[in-house]
Amino acid sequence: MAIQEFEAEVISKKYLTKDVIELSFSIPETFDFQAGQFIMLRLFYENVYKFKSYSILNSPSQKGKLDLCIKIIDGGFASEAFKLLNIGEYLTMRGPFGQFTFKDTEKEAWFIGVGTGVTPFYSMLKEYLPKSQKNFRLIFGVRKKEDLFYHEEFQALEKNFSHFSYCPTLSQETWEGYSGRVQKHLGEDLQNKDFYICGLKEMVLETQEYLLKRGVAPERIHFERYS
Repeated sequence: MAIQEFEAEVISKKYLTKDVIELSFSIPETFDFQAGQFIMLRLFYENVYKFKSYSILNSPSQKGKLDLCIKIIDGGFASEAFKLLNIGEYLTMRGPFGQFTFKDTEKEAWFIGVGTGVTPFYSMLKEYLPKSQKNFRLIFGVRKKEDLFYHEEFQALEKNFSHFSYCPTLSQETWEGYSGRVQKHLGEDLQNKDFYICGLKEMVLETQEYLLKRGVAPERIHFERYS
């Protein structure tokens, strides 16, 4: 797909948790991408412009509007720029970029995401879950229950699609659901599955190593690392 550059208007800004925001932009109807890809935003803070990369949240079927899910880190260049961003402002957007896309094989698709690393999987599930009958599983890790976002949406998908299972897990809190690190919930049967991993570098590398040591072929492991 050809790279496009255009001005995108901010049409919605809301906090999903205390440090995760969802931004929505009005964009050209002609903008196409694949689920799992990312765009670059030109941000301004303290008299400096920088381009920053963000995975696209919505599915490619949604036209004319683009959604992002972003972690806010106090003191970070992009985060401070987003705090000041108002509805009605325009940002330069460029994309799409990236090879972290869905492979439509006959194997089960297992998505492993931590924090905002769940973003590309949200896009993939929205796009492919209604079209496919193979099994999908999402393992979504956060620290505490208050850090869960899109929880009810994923629960609704699980209820509506019998071939989808949702496993939210908390690493720093005990609750009625799963707890511990994401690798704990991969189980013993790791064959005939495609694994997709997204999140901070350490988690991605640890999960990749975990799978490789247990005999998963490298070509079955797809990943995107966030800095």
